Amino acid sequence: MLLQYPKLSNSADVARYEDYRKSHQDFMKVYKLLYGEVSSFSLIPERFIQQAEPVIDAYLARQSNRDVEQRIALQAITDFISNFYTFMDEATEMFTEHQALAGHTMKYLEKVSFLNRKNQDRCIRECEGDYLQMMPELNDLKEILYMVRDKLDTTSRNLNRLKPVWERIKDKISQPL
Repeated sequence: MLLQYPKLSNSADVARYEDYRKSHQDFMKVYKLLYGEVSSFSLIPERFIQQAEPVIDAYLARQSNRDVEQRIALQAITDFISNFYTFMDEATEMFTEHQALAGHTMKYLEKVSFLNRKNQDRCIRECEGDYLQMMPELNDLKEILYMVRDKLDTTSRNLNRLKPVWERIKDKISQPL
């Protein structure tokens, strides 16, 4: 969404407006990056489940009448599944929070767009207050954005910890008995 701002003048008031404008542009830049990362990340858990489920199901079917040593290996799979469900809960929470952020961001952008249309032919001295009133909302959005960013990073790290565990399990259970 391309935003046009009011015409600037050589007033001292411009500095406060420039602070708002810079903050807005910084938010939009980081938001777009986060949106792209969350979008691409959203497919990873589903692919992972599709890959793991048939292997685990086949192993469990073969293990139904095995000895104690094999049941200990089964415990490793059970632990992995438990950790994977924890990861899925974290990922779901992250997606939900990102969705809420996207909704709030769209409302904020609608307000900014309205201000831009309203103030299109005015100099900044005449309308700076309109934009500066948006600063608390923008700051709240930035805070939420960084929380979602942290959750995405944590969720990604947790998935990266699960992957080698899965590879070890997959190698063991793919071997013939």
